[in-house]
Order: sequence, then structure tokens, then C-alpha cells
Amino acid sequence: MTQSCKTLLLAAFAIALAVAPRPVGAQSYPSRAIHFINPFPAGGPSDTVARIYAQRMAQDWNQSVVVENRVGATGTIGTEAVVRSPPDGYTLAFTVDLPITMAPALMSMHYDPRRDLIPVAAVASAENVMSVKASAGIHSLAELVAAAKAQPGVLTFASAGNGSPGHLCGEMIKARAGIDMIHVPFTGAAPAMNAVLAGNVTMFCGPIEVTLPHIKAGTVVGVGVTGTKPSPLLPDVAPLSATYPGLVIANWFGLLAPAGTPPAVTAALESEFKKISDDAELQQRLTQMGLDPQWLSSAGLARRIEADTVKWHDFVESAHIRSN
Repeated sequence: MTQSCKTLLLAAFAIALAVAPRPVGAQSYPSRAIHFINPFPAGGPSDTVARIYAQRMAQDWNQSVVVENRVGATGTIGTEAVVRSPPDGYTLAFTVDLPITMAPALMSMHYDPRRDLIPVAAVASAENVMSVKASAGIHSLAELVAAAKAQPGVLTFASAGNGSPGHLCGEMIKARAGIDMIHVPFTGAAPAMNAVLAGNVTMFCGPIEVTLPHIKAGTVVGVGVTGTKPSPLLPDVAPLSATYPGLVIANWFGLLAPAGTPPAVTAALESEFKKISDDAELQQRLTQMGLDPQWLSSAGLARRIEADTVKWHDFVESAHIRSN
């Protein structure tokens, strides 16, 4: 073979390599806008955190990151939209654990979170606070339990929907305290809180950031938080677990991708989220919102999802809870 023929063959081989299709994960990512699907209303805690991370990611990657709110059915509608999206890293779920580990224990869904989604990372954790209207004459957990025992099946508790933290919190206090209260689901935390303020329901176990302004205003009374210790934002409110061991509900905020997303893409997302999460200014901002900056890697979030899924399934079965 002549030298010129060898040169032509090498050139042809180089061209073939250049035009050959490469695996998605090996391509430059991201090359277009990324969409975070947040399955809860705009302005809520998960939406706010999603937008903080979207803004930081857009700055770092010089690419648009758009947050879309697709609400309904306790967060499962927006989550299912992500499950049905192409697994290319451009449509992702930024959510809390509600439609991932809680709702599946109570609802029939068209997706399996552990099969159909890949955990990327979790960035924060949040507790809830159980509260009652100040004018109700109930000033402590003991008084709430006593009032419920004196009026079986009369007192009510609000929630942000079936399978939500407020719903499961109410059911846990019923089971542990041996009381009977009626569950009244709403479409979100704000409507549930408004129902307490209006005196339409007795109690709501809801996000601290939603309840705190009303506690400060003296219109509601906090009777217990769902962490293992008092919240720095509510240092005078004892944890429910101090009276009823195991009554702990801490919600994570995190990112998940459709199953089948290339590992190179999920690794890039995890690395970027870790970089953002390590920023001290961002951590302070989350703390001011009433959240606990808390990093979970992809593997750590997978373990958390597995443990919480089992926890809520077993509780719902043992307490014979049914969706309203």
C-alpha cells in the first residue's frame, strides 16, 4: 500500500469517528435548557428551593434552568410527568419525599418511584409543627390529647392532602395517643393553615415556615414539632417524640431523574448540586427559611427512599389507614 493510500484511509477513519453517533452520556451536557418539574404550587418551600438551585446551576453552566409547577394529586401528577419524560437529563423532578415515599403508601399510582426514578441528591430537610388556633383553649399536646379523648370523633385535623406529612402526622398521633380525630384534606399547606385560622378544623401538622408567622402573631399555638429535638426556630416547642417515641417526620428536598438517564449525566448533576450545597451563603438562606441544609449523595438518597418507603408502608398497614 502506498503512502498516499494509507493517508487517505487514515483520513477516512478519522472522519468516520467524528460523525459516528456517541452515547448520550458522552455528549456535551447540558447543551440546551434543563427543566425542573416541581409538583407543588409556586411559592411553596420546595418551589423556592428549586428556584434557588436552578438559578445557581444556570450561572455555573451558562444554560437556562427552568422551574415548572405541575401540581395535583399530592404531587404525583408532576412526578409522573418526569417519569414519562425522555431519560436525557433535561427533565428532572425537584421535589420533597411526599410523592416518592409517602403517597405510594396510600394511593394507587401509575409509577413506582424506586423503579422509575434515579435519586440524584437531596439538599435539605424540614420538620413540621403541630398547631391549633389560639382561641381554641388548647395550649399543649397534653391538652389536645385530653380534648380529643373527651370528644371522640369530633375534633378534626387538616392536611395538605392524602398521604401528605400532615395526614400521616395526624394519623400517627391518633395511633400513639389512642384518640379519634377526623382527617380533613386540603389542596396544600396554605389552605390547611387557613382552615385552622378560621376555626374550621382543630389542628394542622404543617411546615414550620408556613406556621411560624402565625405563631409569632399569637393566632395559633405550636404544641409539638416532628423532629427529634426542638427546632431552632421554635425552641420552646417540644418534639412530639418526647411524648410519643418514634413520632418523627423530617422531609427531604431533592432531585431525581427518569430511569435510564445516563450515569455520566446524573453524576454531573450530583457534582453540581454538591458544589452549590457547599456554599455557606446558600446554607444560611435555607436556614432562614426554616430548613436544615443536609446533603445526601445519590447513594444516600437511595437508601433514605428505601427506608422511608418501608416505614410509611408498614405504618399505613398497621394503622389500617385508608385514603379519604
